[in-house]
Amino acid sequence: MTEISKTGIFAAVALTLASLAMVATRDRTVRSDAFNDQGQPFFPDFKDPLACTNLEVVDFDPSTATASRFQVKFENNRWVIPSHYNYPADARDRLSKTAAALMDLTKDTIRTDSPDDHEAMGVIDPLDAKVSALKGRGKRITLRDASEGVLADFIIGEPIKDRSGQFYVRVPSSKRVYGVNLKAEPSTRFADWIETNLLKLDAGKIRKVEFDNYKVNLEQGYQKGEILDVERKNSTDPWTLAGGLPEDKQLDDDKLRALTTALGDLKIVGVRAKPAGLTRDLKKADDKGITLSASTVASLQGKGFYMTRDGQLLSNQGDVRVYTEDGVVYTLRFGEVTFGKGDDLSAGTPDDVETKADPAKKDETKSEGSTENRYVMVTVAFDPSLIPAPKAEEKPAPAEGELPEQVIAPDPATAKADEEKAAREKADYEKKVAEGKKKAEELTDRFAAWYYLTPGDSFRSINLDRAALVIPKKPKAEAGPAGFPGGFPGGPGGLPSLPGGGSLGLPPEE
Repeated sequence: MTEISKTGIFAAVALTLASLAMVATRDRTVRSDAFNDQGQPFFPDFKDPLACTNLEVVDFDPSTATASRFQVKFENNRWVIPSHYNYPADARDRLSKTAAALMDLTKDTIRTDSPDDHEAMGVIDPLDAKVSALKGRGKRITLRDASEGVLADFIIGEPIKDRSGQFYVRVPSSKRVYGVNLKAEPSTRFADWIETNLLKLDAGKIRKVEFDNYKVNLEQGYQKGEILDVERKNSTDPWTLAGGLPEDKQLDDDKLRALTTALGDLKIVGVRAKPAGLTRDLKKADDKGITLSASTVASLQGKGFYMTRDGQLLSNQGDVRVYTEDGVVYTLRFGEVTFGKGDDLSAGTPDDVETKADPAKKDETKSEGSTENRYVMVTVAFDPSLIPAPKAEEKPAPAEGELPEQVIAPDPATAKADEEKAAREKADYEKKVAEGKKKAEELTDRFAAWYYLTPGDSFRSINLDRAALVIPKKPKAEAGPAGFPGGFPGGPGGLPSLPGGGSLGLPPEE
């Protein structure tokens, strides 16, 4: 090969390498500019948090290889939780605040473009059936508008160890994973989205509680129990037992305080939908005379509630009726005990098969973190007699030798003042009656569609009998000198002892 040939070959090779270098450099620059989206918002068109009418969170449980969905949605002019039988979502502001926090998320740092890193970063789509891995699946959060258009869609993964407050985040349609400062992660706890106070009852307004301590079950039938009434005139007066108490007995004040506290803050830990027919019939103020289908009867009995042949609704653990000063009367019927946790407790299993109070399973369920709870049904009625009606002012009888009042012409100013006072009292009474009736109707609508689950401790504080309410009378302390029970505290004569045998203010004995 001649030198000229060699020179030509070297020149061609050099030209080729230079061309490749230029192409590679140009491609890398273009690729870097095209895909460098660090610092940009995830969904720039999502600018109004109030546009979000549907939030869905999908989580994955690797122990059962199942994805669980929690959803809050605006439907038929109200916010509901579809995963819990469309139970009303009372915490409405939470959705707009959550949407606002997710709307502002930006792609803070780029972490990887390789799908091989998804498992370690925990950003595998929990809904991806094509991936066999059980570990590494993240939490998918999707926000939609009223037309079901997607406003935002994220997969939240593991926290980033070297960046405080940052999490791995991926958009389901992209392979790229970002480090993101996560301001708010949507809660999937049922209790965070509802009004957990079941009765919404002001404990100070309770005037009477009636305990009907009958029992019902399929094996032994109906067992009649004692009916006890405790009453008080106002929130500061002591409770009294209808029919009185023996001289050596008294009501347990601690139990009564625990009772009113439990009624004022009776928590909802789970709900189950009632059959449609039962829901319709229980919207009546008087729940007697209801005729039910066989499926509805089965639904009731499975929760510890029973319908008699004459149409009366009974419960496994009797009834507690609560009378308030605003005329609203709550009837609480306590049914079966059940154990559960998480969604199995708050919404039930797909077949609504739950762990009952089986002694053989009790320790097992507790060891798994399950808690004891009780079914309760609530109905409400209105009793206007609980609201004191205004009374006409009684004039004292004339003394001997005085003329009856009607003979004397009344003072016009006094008569007018009396008329105005009577009108105000009448208007106030009518307002209280109207408000009490309206409240009873609203609560009836609220309670009619649901079986509720409440904590076992609350059930024990509310469902009381004579053995729990009545205790031996405590001896009264005898008052001593200067008002000290039993005299002055301390040494001889009730005074504090001093070293050497003396008492406070006295010289030692010699």
